[in-house]
Amino acid sequence: MTRQMSKARKRTIEREKSGMEMGKHVIGFMYILMGALFLPVLFCVVFIGNHMDYSEIYKVNALLPNYIFAMIALAGFVFIFLVAWACRKIRLTHKAHLGLDGLLAILFLLLFLVNVRIAREIAFYFHWDVMVVTSHAVEVAEGNPLGYSVYFSMYTNNIPILYILKEIYSKAVANANYPYPSSFLWIEVNCALISLGGFFSCLTVKKLTNGLIPTLSAFLLYLALGGITPWKIAPYTDVFGIVFPIACIYFYLCYRETEKSVRKYLSVTAALMAGMLGGLVKPSGYIVVIAILMAELVSWLAGDRKRWHYILAEAGLVAALFLAKGACMDYMMKDMGLDFNPELEASWQHYFHMGQNGETTGTYSSDDESIFGEFQNSREDRDKAAFERAVGRVKDRGFLGNIYFWLKKMVMVFNDGTFGWQCNWIHEHYSPDLASNDECMELLRNIFWPQSLYSGKFNAFCQFAWIFCMLGTAGICFSPKEQREKYVILVLAFLGIFCYQLLFEAKPRYLLMFLPLLCAVSACGMWQGGCRIHGLVCKWSFRQHTRRSLGERNPFRSLGIGQRDKAGRGFLERGTRQ
Repeated sequence: MTRQMSKARKRTIEREKSGMEMGKHVIGFMYILMGALFLPVLFCVVFIGNHMDYSEIYKVNALLPNYIFAMIALAGFVFIFLVAWACRKIRLTHKAHLGLDGLLAILFLLLFLVNVRIAREIAFYFHWDVMVVTSHAVEVAEGNPLGYSVYFSMYTNNIPILYILKEIYSKAVANANYPYPSSFLWIEVNCALISLGGFFSCLTVKKLTNGLIPTLSAFLLYLALGGITPWKIAPYTDVFGIVFPIACIYFYLCYRETEKSVRKYLSVTAALMAGMLGGLVKPSGYIVVIAILMAELVSWLAGDRKRWHYILAEAGLVAALFLAKGACMDYMMKDMGLDFNPELEASWQHYFHMGQNGETTGTYSSDDESIFGEFQNSREDRDKAAFERAVGRVKDRGFLGNIYFWLKKMVMVFNDGTFGWQCNWIHEHYSPDLASNDECMELLRNIFWPQSLYSGKFNAFCQFAWIFCMLGTAGICFSPKEQREKYVILVLAFLGIFCYQLLFEAKPRYLLMFLPLLCAVSACGMWQGGCRIHGLVCKWSFRQHTRRSLGERNPFRSLGIGQRDKAGRGFLERGTRQ
């Protein structure tokens, strides 16, 4: 009996070891896949940029070529590494953590106030989907039901933002003391969400690195890209959903860090609810929920076999939240009086079809939109036709043709640090009494308005910050082996964002919702890349020192004898362990 138990125990241990090895291989593959997908795109962005033959309307004029920005960014990395080395003895105690959190909260509160002031000076009404959604939100808030709407039957993803904007507008109208036009409250909420997204971004970096320098780097990077972005004046899904992906990742890290079951369940519930709320506002937000479930599966494969009950609980919660989403959609449509036609609803097949359009480089195409006219009464037939046409485009291009198409498509997505801001134009002005009408207003409009006096300089600043961000992101591909499992959630989230843009309708603006997450990935990647370089330098320095030491101590060196003796190897092994 004892022998049988011993054999069973050995088999269990062997299976666990085999599972751990499999998990490590899966994690390693994820890092390799990220490098294989992203590094060629980064190379083309830096050295080709606007010369890549993608859609002309998404090419940004940044005054200088991207490789110049990359050289400046590399010099910036060297400076940050030197500062980090000088501050290497600083350790964040519990009180220091609380103090840094308080400082970040104050800084992002100040950013909110500054952004509201800037928004007052530069705000204008938009065209495209923003105009459709905001105009209908005002009508519904004033008591006019939507009725039958082809637009909202087709694009059901805009129903939640319509409802949210309607509720915010109603609150502004009900507040008799609100000093601005009622629609400006949308922009104030935008400013608050931008600050909240940056706050969670810095908290995420601090939790992963436990370092002061990477946290401050994340703050400055987000301030340059998200903090001053003029997209704050666009009340739409991109900014309204900006806080949810990074909040989802942060709460997931809290779940992985704590050992207490109650806190674990509370943290993972908060993470999944944040991710699902982000998906409700903009469907691409579901990417982080999928990334979390995949990270849990990878951890289970890597040897954490006790995690299965958490995985079951998470899968059940996601299923329940999907059902709740359906109930919320029904409530919102009923509340706004929408006569919904489910046969017109655009599906993933439609966006996949549009994402393979070579003429527009996978962006919006009015020709592809005409498929709704062909199949007005049968969603099933339309989805089938859209999928077949998309597959036909993929087949017609062939293997190498698809590789090049997807490469230039992703270069288009990642080659604009303004996230497509210059593609906008002013549809209508806000009331004159909103702005101060002074020199400050003129300066801010010359900086932030599309195609204004200082647009080129503004584009150059954003492009430099974005190239810096992407170079930092590349660093996470080179994380040391012992750190890979810790950062795998960031790698999985980035792969989801990348592949979503790769396969479906894409444009630079679609990265805006994930900007706090991308800044966190960049700051952590910068830190990991620096650690890897430091490790390689130390290893090389140690080998050089060892060779010199052995050369001085070995009397037979001149004869070429005894350079690989046991004593020498033992010294190397002891030094490596140290």
